[in-house]
Amino acid sequence: MPLVAVVILGVAVASCSKDEALFDAIPAEVDNVGFVRLKSVLSQSGFKFGPNGVTTDGPAAPEGRFRDLVDLADVMDRSGVCDIDRMAWARDRDGVIYVTALVSDCDKFAEATSGEIGWTEAKDGFRQGQWGGFTALTGDGRFWLTDAKDAVKAVRELQKKAGKSPLTALSGICGMLEGQGLLNMALSCDAAAKGGKKDDGAQAAQESLWATISCDIKDNKLVAGSVVMQADGTTVAADGLQPVNQAVLSYIPDSFSFAFAVGLTPDFDWSVLTQAVSAFGGFQARGMMAVVTPYLQSINGTVMLAAGPANDQAYSEIDPGNWHFILMAHMPQQKITEIMNMVRNSMFVAGMSPRMTDQGLLIVPQYGMNLYLGNVDGYFAVSNMPFDNTRQNSLAPLFSGKDGAVMLELPSLRSLSPAAPAFGFRLTGQTGQGSTTAELALTGTTQPILQAILSALL
Repeated sequence: MPLVAVVILGVAVASCSKDEALFDAIPAEVDNVGFVRLKSVLSQSGFKFGPNGVTTDGPAAPEGRFRDLVDLADVMDRSGVCDIDRMAWARDRDGVIYVTALVSDCDKFAEATSGEIGWTEAKDGFRQGQWGGFTALTGDGRFWLTDAKDAVKAVRELQKKAGKSPLTALSGICGMLEGQGLLNMALSCDAAAKGGKKDDGAQAAQESLWATISCDIKDNKLVAGSVVMQADGTTVAADGLQPVNQAVLSYIPDSFSFAFAVGLTPDFDWSVLTQAVSAFGGFQARGMMAVVTPYLQSINGTVMLAAGPANDQAYSEIDPGNWHFILMAHMPQQKITEIMNMVRNSMFVAGMSPRMTDQGLLIVPQYGMNLYLGNVDGYFAVSNMPFDNTRQNSLAPLFSGKDGAVMLELPSLRSLSPAAPAFGFRLTGQTGQGSTTAELALTGTTQPILQAILSALL
């Protein structure tokens, strides 16, 4: 038993050390970082790797960047000195991109990939070449791709920073990146908030929050999970969320193809929206946000938005008249009354006489339809169809116990274009207790999902 324990421990340590080696040339102070199992992704897309080259069960990759990627992956895999199922990338605070993989024999690797890259003689410890607009380097037991102007200098600087503050010191982030999934990535929330420019050192990286995303294939569905975590892996839940009130779902017809609902409290941080409008909107947009923000901050309960096609032209002709929609937001009666008074005053200024329904809802003619506005069960509600809380749908399991959820489905891609495949899709997402999940399933086909998506794109 002690011998078995030693063997198991040795394998575990060797595996851990191997994983850490991939990231030990990447510093903790990066904008984002990721890990991809490239061979598995391409295999799931219908490409088969063999001793005589790569073949495909699906459509051949057309000439261009994607074809070049398949060819490069093929020769890298056949070199026998590089594991393309263990590749990492990073984007530094200056926006420079780095892709790297471990290589056990750089000379053999350069020989195997010379047709795709065309290496020069070694200089300053690296052979150098070009691939797809990137500079390729091999040396020091690694393969690099980067868009830096001076590739060797940039990689050396990256390694120098990693020596002082390695990504491997962020145990939770590295553990997540090396976990299950075809593609895993982490984005520094602090770097995003600062515009990705400031490099605050190792201590700041340890204290930073990271938004993480992991993507995989399960039961022929593309699944993704996301959490915000500290550097040690502790999950951080967002403030200002509460469970969705499922009663609002009864207003959504079964024919609707889009539904979104989230439970909010007055503590919810709207600054991301207001800052985005300030950054990209004009004077009028900023003025509008100044008026709207107090009402957004007063929301205490569920916000729901749902939509569905009103006719056969809904997908082929982008026109508001081709769609039905419902928007409901729970807020204090006083705020709803203020909004309604503003709408009435605007109508009077425009020379329109307000009309009311028997339920006390305001009718506003707009875009060739009637908009219904008013207080519906304590919600400020807007719709271009009458409100009815006895409608039936299958959304309850998706929203049950969640702080938010979304559903989007399309019966056939041919609704968008006659040249598109006949299959459709259903996309769902849920958030609650600090984590978010999403799932994409194709409908009307049994083809492997990545292969089907690739066929549609090609």
